[in-house]
Amino acid sequence: MLLKNDVLRARVRLLGAFLGEAISRQSGEDTLRTIETLRKGFIQERREHNPAHKQQLIDLIASLDNRTLKNVIRAFSIYFFLANLTEENYLREQRRTMRAQSNQSWEGSFRRTLLECRERQIEPAQIKELIDHLKFIPVFTAHPTEARRRTTMNILQTLYEHTDAMSDYPEGSLAFMQAEQKTAETIDLLWSSDEVRSRKPLVYDEINNGLHYFDASLFTAIPKVYRNIKDAIVDIYPELIDYPLPAFVSFGSWIGGDRDGNPFVTHETTEMAVLMHANTVLRHYQVLVRKLRRELIHSDTIVDIAPEIYTRIKDYSTLDQKVFCYNPDDYNNEPYRRLLSIILAKIKATNQHIQSQGTDEEAAKEAYSTPTALLDDLRLIRKSVNTHDKAHGEGLLLDTIRLVKTCGFHLASLDIRQDSGYHGEVIADIFASASNLPDYRTLSETERQEWLTRLLEKPGAPLIYTDNLSAQTHEQLALMNSVAKLRKLVGDDTFGSYVISMTNNASQLLEVLLLMRFAGLSGIDKNGHLFSALPVAPLFETIEDLKNIDKIMPMVLDNPLYRELLEHSGNIQEIMLGYSDSSKDGGIITSAWQLYSAQQTITDIANQYGITTRLFHGRGGSVSRGGGSTHQAIAAQPAGTLHGQIKFTEQGEVLYAKYANPDTAVFELTMGITGALKASSSRFVEQPKQLDSYEALFADLADAGEQQYRELTDNTEGFYQFYSEATPVQEISLLNIGSRPAHRKKGLPSKSTIRAIPWVFGWSLARFTLPAWYGVGSALDSVKKDEALMKEMNKNWPFFNVFISNIEMAFTKSEMNIARAYSQLCKDESLREQVMQAVIDEHELTHAGLNSLLEQASLLSNQQELAHSLEWRNAYLDPINYIQIELLKRMRQSDNTDNDNLENDDRPAVEDALIRSINALAAGLRNTG
Repeated sequence: MLLKNDVLRARVRLLGAFLGEAISRQSGEDTLRTIETLRKGFIQERREHNPAHKQQLIDLIASLDNRTLKNVIRAFSIYFFLANLTEENYLREQRRTMRAQSNQSWEGSFRRTLLECRERQIEPAQIKELIDHLKFIPVFTAHPTEARRRTTMNILQTLYEHTDAMSDYPEGSLAFMQAEQKTAETIDLLWSSDEVRSRKPLVYDEINNGLHYFDASLFTAIPKVYRNIKDAIVDIYPELIDYPLPAFVSFGSWIGGDRDGNPFVTHETTEMAVLMHANTVLRHYQVLVRKLRRELIHSDTIVDIAPEIYTRIKDYSTLDQKVFCYNPDDYNNEPYRRLLSIILAKIKATNQHIQSQGTDEEAAKEAYSTPTALLDDLRLIRKSVNTHDKAHGEGLLLDTIRLVKTCGFHLASLDIRQDSGYHGEVIADIFASASNLPDYRTLSETERQEWLTRLLEKPGAPLIYTDNLSAQTHEQLALMNSVAKLRKLVGDDTFGSYVISMTNNASQLLEVLLLMRFAGLSGIDKNGHLFSALPVAPLFETIEDLKNIDKIMPMVLDNPLYRELLEHSGNIQEIMLGYSDSSKDGGIITSAWQLYSAQQTITDIANQYGITTRLFHGRGGSVSRGGGSTHQAIAAQPAGTLHGQIKFTEQGEVLYAKYANPDTAVFELTMGITGALKASSSRFVEQPKQLDSYEALFADLADAGEQQYRELTDNTEGFYQFYSEATPVQEISLLNIGSRPAHRKKGLPSKSTIRAIPWVFGWSLARFTLPAWYGVGSALDSVKKDEALMKEMNKNWPFFNVFISNIEMAFTKSEMNIARAYSQLCKDESLREQVMQAVIDEHELTHAGLNSLLEQASLLSNQQELAHSLEWRNAYLDPINYIQIELLKRMRQSDNTDNDNLENDDRPAVEDALIRSINALAAGLRNTG
């Protein structure tokens, strides 16, 4: 982040001026004057604190009506959109300049990473092996931290393109002025359109938003990633010039498949998600094939075309006649174009076949049966083209092939997720319907495993002899049937894993396998082996569950039937680790330590049982949910725990930050892939010599940090009342942000009922950012005698270095003055003072501890560019925070039926302004959820 750069600051000012003109023109000079008063006032307050002046600003906010507050919030929110966009564009330019100047490259680029591989004497064969085993799987999820509409995203993407054009031309040139004019017009449109939803989103909206990133950037970025790594390989490892790259990138999604706690995700929703995925990718293939048809205009009267092309056209003679019924001789001498026209018709038929869910018999005859069949046709054309025109054979045609290999007909594999307790209830209901089965609820864990194994070993699909089952059971069985139907319709990769939330017993994996049997998704094959169409992935979330992995996984793997299942399905066990709930449960240090230890435990168990594990990291945007640099986070994984395969969630505003624009998407994918390559190579992740001492000290830090964290969150009476009143968490669930409820149960939130994402989001908005650092100060203070060893750890242990760096960044975003202002919303003065004193004391300890450990005078002294960016943002965040406090007062006042001062008609206006304040703070703070 380089906001101190003069060029960048000038661009932000220019866009800010355009925004000011739009506001003045559309909303009036008075509105602009109010916005400027607050903007300049809070900037001055940051430079020179004056209590009287600050109170004047707060009084001004209190005096403004809801409509004016809405406009003020929108102004700051859009300003953050513009600043973020400009910064993203500027960073892209810097990378472009580095590439152009003496082959320079940045940490995490393919070129730099492969050069480092050469320096570490990693041989060409070893590089090939690393890439052959590489699986990089981002999984898109929908969470309540992104309130932007898809319409706004489209406008911002257009704006990005116009500002990009401005940077390409000399200032004052005609082309520059034209781009400048388009930029101003687009900002004008941005101000006149609504940037947030006017209603609570449906799951359909969330699916649509997830798909937006494929059209906006990923369809362009994916082929570029493959081109970039191939170019770097040829440059650094010329021995591998003929190495055909495998498809090592694939995408997953939870949107429409994650039913844990979301009553709006049903089997119909899952079907809708799959059909929307297929429609998006197959329509894009049609666009690409049309482009290819315009490019591959080679005539067989000029060049030699491979005979196989004519044979393939003949194989499709019926469809050929249908496609060219208007003119049978069209493209007669241009066989590539003729075959591509047939391919286009087959892709259209494939989409029609899928969208009709197999009911369109005519489309079924003409459709591709699998993505492999489409790939065969495209590869056939490429092989022929390469004999006479290598440039076109290695151009768009190769990009299309790589995209089909990556996305198939399914686009992104949809994971299914459900809570373990839900499955237990369904199994108990099914057992109760059969006279020959026991009462499942009364069985011990050992007995459950025995009964489930016995039923799984039986040949043939199990039968249910009654319809007298709960609605929950009917829905679960309907889901399994939908999954089976959609896999046959779209392909084997349509679904990813079946993730079991809150896994705490081995029987819970067997329960899902048994439920799959009712739809033929699991069973005994012709060789007598158990099979499963979807891998079952346990999700270990709480501190207790992470600690018990060494008890649960051996129980699963000791089951001969389950071991047999793994042996006949690649011998890979996927295991998901939950960053969110573990951090909410025991604090940031204990979460990091238990996740680190869990990965080592899983690796030890895998080695003991001779299996391979794929770790699925449930990361979020905030540091307390595993956020931070993807490259550094992956590269710093414990040595030996990543075997080329990594899967991780991407959610909320992180999706927009990473994948809104093609160049940024290429950069982010590259950084993650190279992180995985490094973490998979022992040359990069050699253990520090004193690792045992480091780990022992980190364990001590975790114990001290957890004790302090639990003292506040578990042992402070009334703490969740304070949290509920002093943050906007109550209002988050009421606003138009996510389809899933923020709370598992109604009423006052508690650690068990509040979901991890709103837990973090609420604290972030109120500028506590408490989950990201609380307990760190006490932990550092508790091991002061070992500070020299800690400093050594920070220099020599990447895991600890990345952890402390992320803590420092997140801690710097906390603002105790603003947090104290939010705390005034808590009605109980005694409770308020008790909690705030604990928070402030810990904040001071953390501030001192971080600076001492990092040997610096002030936070982020060693990261000046980031420090300048956060410092600049703070002055623009302050007014939004104080406006949000005022709006929370007004909204809660309207909830008081004994108070007649606020008309009921005002509530919608307050809610409208409040959601905009949440959106504005998320845009300014960025990684909030």
